[in-house]
Amino acid sequence: MVFTVVAIYVGLSMKCLLSFRSIQFWLLFCLQLFSYHAQAEWFSGAGLNTYYTDDIALFSVTRRLSLEDDPTQPIVDEPGQGAGFVYEPTARLGWETANKLGIFQLSVDAGGYIFQGHSDYSHAFFDFTLAQELSDETELKLLYAFVPNLYLGEQTIGEHHSDEAEEFGERLNSHIWSLHLDNKLTESLTLRGLVRYGIRGYEQPFAYRNTQFYTLGTHLEWEINHSLELLVGYHFEQGLTNDKQTAIFQDDIGYFNNYLSAELKARLLPELTLMLVFDYEHNNFTSDYVADRHYQGNENIYQGEIELAYTLTEQVQLTASWQIGSRKFSYEHENILNNNVWLGFEYEL
Repeated sequence: MVFTVVAIYVGLSMKCLLSFRSIQFWLLFCLQLFSYHAQAEWFSGAGLNTYYTDDIALFSVTRRLSLEDDPTQPIVDEPGQGAGFVYEPTARLGWETANKLGIFQLSVDAGGYIFQGHSDYSHAFFDFTLAQELSDETELKLLYAFVPNLYLGEQTIGEHHSDEAEEFGERLNSHIWSLHLDNKLTESLTLRGLVRYGIRGYEQPFAYRNTQFYTLGTHLEWEINHSLELLVGYHFEQGLTNDKQTAIFQDDIGYFNNYLSAELKARLLPELTLMLVFDYEHNNFTSDYVADRHYQGNENIYQGEIELAYTLTEQVQLTASWQIGSRKFSYEHENILNNNVWLGFEYEL
């Protein structure tokens, strides 16, 4: 039954996404622009993760706090919505060829989070990646990430604890465009520079929270030896809202964000890999409204993850992981914890 629901949900979401004719046009244009008469290869893969989370409201924001994802997914003002199971089916399709510059690759990743017993939080996500080698040491990547109909939970409009306050479901559509430039400094060191631009478009009655954001970042990958790798990164980001809109509700989620991350990957055995991840994020809110809960506020997030990955065959990999995050707003008295544990597998064709 779960797999049927997953298939229907992802299928409907893909149908919605593919209606964007401009995306189709640019994909075909890029294929014609970069390819020439060389042997092309298709590749694909699929996977499924099964999670248990102790806070469904914080699950997706905790999972996306990483260098390769969306570490500034919108804040969740009212966590503590209960525990539950979450299923994450994923699929990938890609195409690779060579041209005069080097290897050219185009890929599409699709997936979804399916919340058992909490269907409001279920949503799909899509990633499009175009990568082109510019030389033996340099690669350029263009990325687009789309998350439709993301539900953040119930949120209050109006002054909290007043008779006029009302609660509504908070939903948004997220669009992020990224540009990565990777440069191999040495055989073991690779430096990445990145820029991002994103739009978070909220549905009514929260449309006044619509946000644009800009990110600058850098990553350093170090292959210490054949069995040990280190990835460190830093992002700076600013989120901007519309002053005329936020003034009506005295509610502004604009921010300055600093994000640091470190990932250590160790090969314990030929088939077994251990990954340790630490993330730190600090948000300073820029609200000018004294009545706003975000006024002169900030948020600190600490997060850790441990993962074991076992290569069963050349095509199949099994994973087991635990992730814990601690976040605290300056206007709250206690830290809020979120634990996620999961088992998963990936299959590459």
